[in-house]
Amino acid sequence: MQRPEIAVGDTWRFAVENKLSPGAAEETRRVVEVAPDRIVCELRSTAAGAASGRYVYTREWNLLARPALAAAGESVDDAGQWRWAPFYPHFSFPLVEGKQWSGTAIVENRATDTRNAHRYVATVGRARRIEVPAGAFDVLPVRYEADVKSDDGHAQLAWRNVEVMHYAAAANLYVQAEHTIISPDGRLARATVARLVEYRRG
Repeated sequence: MQRPEIAVGDTWRFAVENKLSPGAAEETRRVVEVAPDRIVCELRSTAAGAASGRYVYTREWNLLARPALAAAGESVDDAGQWRWAPFYPHFSFPLVEGKQWSGTAIVENRATDTRNAHRYVATVGRARRIEVPAGAFDVLPVRYEADVKSDDGHAQLAWRNVEVMHYAAAANLYVQAEHTIISPDGRLARATVARLVEYRRG
């Protein structure tokens, strides 16, 4: 699967299931800018653990920056922005079965003086066809696993992120995304599944 061609106005709407608490949420992503080196989206979510606002990606859908979630009584400016270097490496196009990439990505929030290192491995699985509310899609699943530690030079226990992004060329994005976060003591801190409900070209 080749790198997607994205246009301003492209919109994806997802139903988000939180497996740790009852109730469903909805997330909408709309492209507001496309430049040679980036895609800018306006993201709106009704999920309690999600931050709405502008998300900036590379042209390969790898996250560069997003707003942080503001706590109660905290302004968006106080919460700051999460910025990745070089980027959050979900995808490496062209996607082919068995392809793998690995490395370290640094994420920083200057407003909160926080800096974390993601040491990751991503692998493309076997092609398959899956059903989501928007219909049936041929996908390549990308499994992304990362150990996450504060980047301050001290030995610490790591959090673990496991994500499976079911990328569909017909939707120019994933149509299903499974996200799990495991705490250093082995407890499940997050378990969500997002499924595509609607995709509209701009």
